[in-house]
Amino acid sequence: MLEVRPCLENDFADFVRIQYRAFNTGMTNLIKPPATAESTAKTVEKHIKSAMTEPDIVYLKLIDTDDNDKMIAGAKWRVNEKERTEEQIQSMLPVPDEEDSPAARDFKDYLHRVRKEFMDVKPFYFLQMLITDPDHQRRGAGRMLVNWGCSRADKAGLPSFLEASDAGKPLYRSCGFSPVHTETFDLSKYDPSKVGLETNTCM
Repeated sequence: MLEVRPCLENDFADFVRIQYRAFNTGMTNLIKPPATAESTAKTVEKHIKSAMTEPDIVYLKLIDTDDNDKMIAGAKWRVNEKERTEEQIQSMLPVPDEEDSPAARDFKDYLHRVRKEFMDVKPFYFLQMLITDPDHQRRGAGRMLVNWGCSRADKAGLPSFLEASDAGKPLYRSCGFSPVHTETFDLSKYDPSKVGLETNTCM
C-alpha cells in the first residue's frame, strides 16, 4: 500500500537520491550539479535547512508499506494561507549565484520572474518540487502527493501553483491545473551536444 507521510530529517538522503534520479534529463540535467558525494551532501543539507527554518514548507514522502516502508516519491509544498510581505517574497525567490552553470542561472531567472508575477504577495499553495523514483512511475505516487496539497488548497479556498516539465504536464492537467505561461529553452545554448527545445510551463 502507498502512503503519504511527513519527511523526517533522516529521510532526506533518500529524498535527494530520488531527486537526482528523477531530474536526469534535458534542462533539469543541465541545471543540477554532478551527483558527487559532496554535491549530494550539500543538497541534503539544503533541504534540511529549508525544512527547519521555513515555516511555510512541508516536505512529504510517499512510501510503499509492502516494501519495508521504502520511499518511492517525494514532494515539497509551500503553504501560504495569508498574504506575505515583499521581504518574505524576496526570501523565497531563487537567485543565481556564482557557482551556477549558465543553464542554472537562466532557469533561476525564469523562476524568479514567474513566481513574482503569478504568486507575489497572494495566499497560495505552491508545489515547489515533485519527484518519483523512475523505477516506481505509473503507480499513482505523484498523483497522491499532488492531491495532498490540492485538497487542502480547495478547502482553504486558495489557488495552487506549480511549474511543470513536459513530462509532468499530463499529470498536472489531469489534476485540474491549466497552463498560464510557457517558457522555451534551447538546450544547445548550454551544451552543443544537446539538440532541441524544452519547455517549462507555469500552471
